[in-house]
Amino acid sequence: MVIQKTLNNLKGGAKEDKVAVASGVAISVVVLLLALWAFYFLHRIASGSQQLNLTGGVQSQFNFQNVTQAQQQLQQQFGSPTDDLQEVRAQSQEGNGGQMQDQQMQVQGQGGTDQFGTQQ
Repeated sequence: MVIQKTLNNLKGGAKEDKVAVASGVAISVVVLLLALWAFYFLHRIASGSQQLNLTGGVQSQFNFQNVTQAQQQLQQQFGSPTDDLQEVRAQSQEGNGGQMQDQQMQVQGQGGTDQFGTQQ
């Protein structure tokens, strides 16, 4: 009865009153739904039903021992790159490489232009 009287008053009332009641009802519904969702969400967390399983997937299939074994095999087959570089450096210093370095140092020591043509 009270609700029916209120509805009859709203039907005959001003537009602002209708908008106020409609927005109040909409806000109440949203707040109620938000509260129910929060309660449900917190209840699921408290019961422990949401657990992360990190054991499966790509990470478990990736084996680091295989990677290190492959790296060692490649180093054995092709040799260490630092050994090759040291051999090339030693060979170049034995040949003309040592003379060229001496000439470059002499040119730089004279105070003229360096190997790139810039003034010192």
